[in-house]
Amino acid sequence: MDDDVEAVERELTRALQTWTVASTLTGAVALVVGKRRGHPALRAFGEQTVLWAVVDAAVLGAGAAVRARASGPPPAERLRLLLTTNAVADIGYVALGSALAARPDRVLRRLRRRGRGRRTSEAELRAHGLAVVVQGLALLVLDARAARRLGPAPR
Repeated sequence: MDDDVEAVERELTRALQTWTVASTLTGAVALVVGKRRGHPALRAFGEQTVLWAVVDAAVLGAGAAVRARASGPPPAERLRLLLTTNAVADIGYVALGSALAARPDRVLRRLRRRGRGRRTSEAELRAHGLAVVVQGLALLVLDARAARRLGPAPR
């Protein structure tokens, strides 16, 4: 079972690394193109995507630090609990992003402030919401796939 847990951890780490690189590149391109062509929504999507890449990279770093201190792979039950907790959070991200994309008019005015008195437009808020949905769905797939590879929890 420890070999299975190690394999799942390695696969999950590789998948998250790949997703982090893809998010970084996609977000950076969207950000630059959005700025150059004057498309605030594309720029907002890029900003949000790059921010998620930074968070994903931090998760990878924290995971590497924990594994470096550990004497072996975590028990399957602990990894399964972590993945399940992450999947619930991922569903929350999708729900929040969907709500933001669908109803940007509900965002409080004071939360819309950007630098120099500029307010974030509804199109930009929708793009931020869409980027959160994309990230949440991708992370949900990664977490659910890894949890499924661990098999069902013992009863």
